Amino acid sequence: VSGSIGLAPPSSGGPPSIVPGGPKPEMLRTMQIVEACLKACGADVQDITMAHCYLVDNTKERFGEMNAAYLEFFGTRPLPARITVGCSALALGSCVEVDVIAKA
Repeated sequence: VSGSIGLAPPSSGGPPSIVPGGPKPEMLRTMQIVEACLKACGADVQDITMAHCYLVDNTKERFGEMNAAYLEFFGTRPLPARITVGCSALALGSCVEVDVIAKA
C-alpha cells in the first residue's frame, strides 16, 4: 500500500482534509486507511512485513506521538519491521505518511 496519509472521512462536497491533532491522530487514521486497503486486497495488518513512515519535523516529541499511535494500532500483534524518515513536507499539509509492504 503506497503513500497513505490521515485523510479525514469525506465531507459533503468539501475538499480533502487531514484529521486534526497532529502525529498521533494522523497516524491512527493513516493505519485505518492502510488496513482498509489491505482488506480490499484480501490481506490484513498481520500480513504487513515492512512499514515506511515519513514524519514532518521529526522531533523527539513528534516521533513519540507517532510511535504511540503505531503501537496502539498494532496492539498485541507482532510489529512489522519499520523505518521512520524525517522530511520537510507531505501532501495536503499532513505530518505523517505511511507505505507498507504486505505478503499475500
